[in-house]
Amino acid sequence: MNITDLNIPIICYVSFLLIVWFESDIVTTFAKLTKTSSFLKIDEFNKYKSDHDAMANYPNFLYENYPGYLTKLLSCPICLCFWSTLVSSSTLVYLVKYNLSLLILIFPINYVCSLFIYLIIRRLL
Repeated sequence: MNITDLNIPIICYVSFLLIVWFESDIVTTFAKLTKTSSFLKIDEFNKYKSDHDAMANYPNFLYENYPGYLTKLLSCPICLCFWSTLVSSSTLVYLVKYNLSLLILIFPINYVCSLFIYLIIRRLL
């Protein structure tokens, strides 16, 4: 099995993660289904949308109302893509038992491709 056989799905997975997180209302839907809307501050988010910006998304709401490192990480597509690509590429290298130096080669390719695909799809939406 070649490393690229597993590398392309990782690129698609990270792009999918970014699209779902930043371009959909998955958090509000998930909170309604699992009854965690008080924990995830969904009522406060809906009030924020009606008062400030009707097109606001949940990651930006988190960063504006609860500033911190984690909320900055979750509200920045470049940051979230970097860390999710790093984790997924490291996991791939570890599970396939390749040399760790391969991570240095595949990480930049995965990162740039994932971010590029996300930005293209975001532009099309």
